[in-house]
Parts: sequence; C-alpha cells; structure tokens
Amino acid sequence: MIEIDLEGERVYRVRCRVFPQSRQEFESSDDGSCKMSVGAGFVSTCVQAELGRRSAGERFSMPVTAGLAAFGGHDPALIQTVPLVDFPQDIEAKPGALVACSVDADGFSAGQVLKVNDRQVKVDFNHPMIGKNLRFEVEVLAVMERRG
Repeated sequence: MIEIDLEGERVYRVRCRVFPQSRQEFESSDDGSCKMSVGAGFVSTCVQAELGRRSAGERFSMPVTAGLAAFGGHDPALIQTVPLVDFPQDIEAKPGALVACSVDADGFSAGQVLKVNDRQVKVDFNHPMIGKNLRFEVEVLAVMERRG
C-alpha cells in the first residue's frame, strides 16, 4: 500500500502495480507500505493527475510512455565506479548483477553492475524502468482530506 500526497490537498492510499511492455510485473505495493510525495519522481505526473480525479474504491489502468519519465530522468551522476576491493564480497561482481547500498539510516538504493575490470566495478543506480514504456494498475483504497 502506498500513500500519495497530492501537494497538500489530499492523501491517497493506493495499491499500485507497474508492468513494462513485457507484461511481467515489475513493481508492486502489495508487499509493503510507503509514503511518497508528488514531485519526488516516484509516480508519473500523468498517473498523479488521473489519481486526482478518482475516488476510494475505484481502479484504473494507465499506459505511461518512456517520454513521460515515470521514474524520473536518467542521471549520469548515479553511475558510479567503485574500487573492486570495496565491492560487497557476498555479490559476484559481474555485469547485470544487482547490488544494494545503504543511503541513510532509513533506506537503501539498488544498482546494477554495468562493467567490471581487475580494479573497478561500474554500477548504475538509476531506476531500471527509466526510459521504458510502462503500464500502471492502480486501486484507490482511501482518499483523505489534508488537515491543517
């Protein structure tokens, strides 16, 4: 379950699933909960706009093209080179491998290994769905008016 705060107006509690064109589910909110704010790049602005027209109990499915930047834009600064000696020993350093790194006391970031040589590992921490055509399936569980 996800809570989406639409710029201080309402908070939407939703269940959301994201599918790439391959139709295999990529992301789902069914396995946990989190709170996200509009403008943080977590939910496409077109999905947010559609959500603003919906009420509790409604469901909708929406295609989001790569050009709409559902997960933000590609950021070259999120491609990092890590010395091989600092790479986690429990993860095989090979292209395509996934690695998780702590970013603060409350969270982590996932990355994908792009390239490995005898001294360094190049890891891309951009969201893997950036630049892909997606389909969002959303169920609105509750709509709460913002207090204050």
